[in-house]
Amino acid sequence: MKKFRFSLEVVLKVRRQAEEKVQRELAQAQFQRDQVFVRLGEFKSEQQDLAETQNQQRSERVDLNREAWFLARHRGLAQGIRELQQLLALAEKNLDAARQKAVEAARERRVLEKLEEKQRATWLQALDREEQGFMDELAQRARQSFSLPAVSANGN
Repeated sequence: MKKFRFSLEVVLKVRRQAEEKVQRELAQAQFQRDQVFVRLGEFKSEQQDLAETQNQQRSERVDLNREAWFLARHRGLAQGIRELQQLLALAEKNLDAARQKAVEAARERRVLEKLEEKQRATWLQALDREEQGFMDELAQRARQSFSLPAVSANGN
């Protein structure tokens, strides 16, 4: 019997390649989201450090120029945090979309792999039937070649 060949092998290969591409896109979306998340953390940390520094320096004496600088820096950081939060929301949305695409690509691949398994099982059953037929034929021939010649009624 011929070697097993999945009839949709080319389609399965294309689906696997598409899934790999979507996985790379998912990794890129995750990386971008992580970068925004890190930057947001840095801004919040800097804002907290700024508030602590301002509180320490206020206890010494009030300097209007320094207060104006702290206020401007605080506003700048607050604006940056708002922008990064918007970017983070967008990155999360992109990440969710990439996850959905990855799930769908994996599902499409698994459907074809299940079909391949079924076709392989059918092929193996046909192979087993063919081998069994061959073995039955060998057994039949062996019985015929080893059987005793029939004795005639007149003793010849």
